[in-house]
Amino acid sequence: MGREGRGDGSDHQSGEKDHESSSADPENPDSVIEDADSSATSQTAFENGSDTTNPPQEAINGDDGGISIRERLQTESSGGVFANKDLVRSDTIIDEDRIVGRDDQLSRVVDNLKPVLQNEGISDMLLSGPSGTGKSLIIHAVCKQIVELCESQGKTFGVLSINCEGPKTADRAVYRLVKAAADDLGVDPGVPQTGVSTDQKLERLYELMREHYDGVIFILDEIDMLEGPYQEAEYNSLIYQLSRARKLADFDGPISLTTITNYADFMRDLNSRAQSSYNPDDIFFDDYDATQLRSILKYRHDAFKPESLADDVIPLVAAFGSQTHGDARKAIDLLRWAGELAERCGTNTVTETDVREAQEKYTENRKLRHISGISTQKKLSIYAVAATAHYAKEYPEWIPAGPAFKTYQFIADTMDADQYSRETFVNHVTEQSTYGVLDFERRGKGRGRGVHMYFSLSEDPETILETIREDSRFADLAHEDATISAVVREWLKKFRTKN
Repeated sequence: MGREGRGDGSDHQSGEKDHESSSADPENPDSVIEDADSSATSQTAFENGSDTTNPPQEAINGDDGGISIRERLQTESSGGVFANKDLVRSDTIIDEDRIVGRDDQLSRVVDNLKPVLQNEGISDMLLSGPSGTGKSLIIHAVCKQIVELCESQGKTFGVLSINCEGPKTADRAVYRLVKAAADDLGVDPGVPQTGVSTDQKLERLYELMREHYDGVIFILDEIDMLEGPYQEAEYNSLIYQLSRARKLADFDGPISLTTITNYADFMRDLNSRAQSSYNPDDIFFDDYDATQLRSILKYRHDAFKPESLADDVIPLVAAFGSQTHGDARKAIDLLRWAGELAERCGTNTVTETDVREAQEKYTENRKLRHISGISTQKKLSIYAVAATAHYAKEYPEWIPAGPAFKTYQFIADTMDADQYSRETFVNHVTEQSTYGVLDFERRGKGRGRGVHMYFSLSEDPETILETIREDSRFADLAHEDATISAVVREWLKKFRTKN
């Protein structure tokens, strides 16, 4: 983690305790702050009530009679509700007879791809709508049937599908398409992932198409995630290239480019070149309602053993799903979680109680749950940032680290807790960005005025304060609101005056 530059009124106080070491260069605002040394590890272990350096065997075996990990893995569950759990995993590719509630969208996709069976041109498509509404399910189910029907005619239809959330850039996406074709055909990709140009990878893709396929569909799922360093250029250039692939590849067979996105204004944001070459049939997938979700879940009923689902389970899961998100994937996951809860309890029936408990766990704020489980010093650091944000009316979004650190020092004194260095405070706070609790950035203030760190919380500051105060060690801070508020305002005023 980097640290901000000097000049924001937050130098170390004399006599300050610091149980951690740092390799940060005090003159270099971008120097790296190393993790805590052994004494800080001991402090954290003390805070958590355990010694992490040499865990006793009982900690590994547990406290239930010394059962080992191997024995746990080999012990059969005392209950069981699942017959085929894969059917209630949202990423399982299901048979077409389990597709319900999407007749109109299914008919549109079929009509667009059916001409390939007569070796005629096929339409480009844009499948748009919220997550979990059947976009990927429909296109892959239809393509599976197209592939099998083409094989019966002695033709090879290539389905080259990638999720653009992974590659991020057009160059990597093109390589993924090359790899998808090579894996499908059982041949070598023929180009490395790095070290050659995007054009060379495209040419290899077109070469594989000409040599092996009679028709091709490109499926770019999560296309709006293809941003890269130049957000507009990445997906625009790829769409432009692939929508003209029949001409560029000198390919005689039918080609379709299908993009999938949750972003409603995706087509509007394309640049003029991409819009001129990509004119898809825009097929919208709306949220599922309770009736549709109930039908979808009933078609997954055989994931469970006979008589293992209480009558009110599927209607309740469907009701929760329609009220909160309309997302079939989440509804399917909720049904599986309810079954897993029943199995953990050793029962053979999934009940309404299991569904409600699973829903409660699902809706529980994971970020706040994470904050509840971190060490005392990390809680103290986040509490200081949240308190600064809560009282910093003139800084509605981004909180300067200097005043937040001064608030941390005051709260540590109030709690009679160890007071760590500024570097360690920054390290503890920025670490939480990994868990989505906050963002941070460094801002230069101009020549001679240093570089300062700013924090922006992703949750309501007051909610974070309340969550941390559920820890008995922080409970008394609720009575210090007025004093902490005064400290925050004082240091923010000094920071603003100096900067």
